[in-house]
Amino acid sequence: MSRGGNFQIRSGARLTAHEREALNRRVPSRSLWGARLRLAAVTMLAAVVLGAGGAAAVRAAIERVDAPAPDFNCAVCLNHKPFRLSDLRGKVVLVDFWEYTCINCIRTFPYLRRWDRLYRPLGLVIVGVHTPEFEFAKDPALVADAARRFRFDFPIAVDSDYKIWYAFHNEAWPADYLIDKNGNVAYMHIGEGEYGDFERKIQQLLSAANPQLDFNQPKYRIPESENVELFGGVCMRATPETYLGFARGRNIANPGGEDRTRQTRYEAPAEIPLDEFALEGRWVAGPEYVRHAIEAKAPGDSVQLHYRAKSVYLVAGSDDSAPKRLYITQDGKPLPRDSRGVDVRAAADGRTYIELAGKRMYYVVSNPEFAGHQLGLYALEPGLSLYSFTFGNNCENKFAHR
Repeated sequence: MSRGGNFQIRSGARLTAHEREALNRRVPSRSLWGARLRLAAVTMLAAVVLGAGGAAAVRAAIERVDAPAPDFNCAVCLNHKPFRLSDLRGKVVLVDFWEYTCINCIRTFPYLRRWDRLYRPLGLVIVGVHTPEFEFAKDPALVADAARRFRFDFPIAVDSDYKIWYAFHNEAWPADYLIDKNGNVAYMHIGEGEYGDFERKIQQLLSAANPQLDFNQPKYRIPESENVELFGGVCMRATPETYLGFARGRNIANPGGEDRTRQTRYEAPAEIPLDEFALEGRWVAGPEYVRHAIEAKAPGDSVQLHYRAKSVYLVAGSDDSAPKRLYITQDGKPLPRDSRGVDVRAAADGRTYIELAGKRMYYVVSNPEFAGHQLGLYALEPGLSLYSFTFGNNCENKFAHR
């Protein structure tokens, strides 16, 4: 049975901790982020695999594409009363797995909103499935707040127990499954990119469900930019996603790594290798985070990161949600105005900082050019938790940072 073109895995996909650990036993972790797999049109699994993650992705393709979609229950359901997927039979359904701290997901949101606006009146139903990466993201109230912030008004299933994720044998964020009018998975895509191809699939399935539909009107024309993968020419390799807790952290430069048992005073090495971070001062390390738990004298206890990218994003927050400052330097100086992410502010004395409140993704650095830098984050107050860094390269698509 041919499945040509019906499954793709792209770079810019985030695997779960469970999937990463399984794959790490076979391949170096940094190769995951360049994973790319295509199924050929003639043979069932004539594939080109670049990087890692292929075996898990192939398994998902075999078990899902052209097979009936799992009939899940939207029990904890935002923007809609509870329903089952089977209640939507006769509609074309897009099941989108997302996570509100996932920058790879956030960069796809403009396309989800476009498709919902254009094709909902024609029979498309988008069902978001929020499956958490971090423990704090299991809270339905935080998911609801994120859905409002990202302007989602389609149904969202809060999948904090991973039931829907495992029913689909899903592998990463973001992941999209197109389900035809008969309830079968017709197409799936993991990761970012190829939005034009995906929109054409939506149109094809809507036409199959209602042959009277006409997509020749200008508003349905797919922008040419959606068919271009390399928005900035040659895409440079950015620093891989960097986790700060000891369960998933792999690139800490401090000798001996993190102390898992108690609050510890750390000393950062004089030089931090590229793509690594170091702790300086007193921090408590947890499985998912490093936490600043005491008062500190200026300039503060710090996390130092040697990165290469155009933009930097930080998953972090105040433990009690009360605003607390985290001061920012780049290459030993306050962030220049043209390098500040939208969450960065300037104090009266010229220092730059972000004000951490709820736990979410914060937009820290937006440099004019792709380059290597050393980023310093300085904490003076207790009750700040830092979880992970993610990065954007010179090919990052434009998306709303608010």
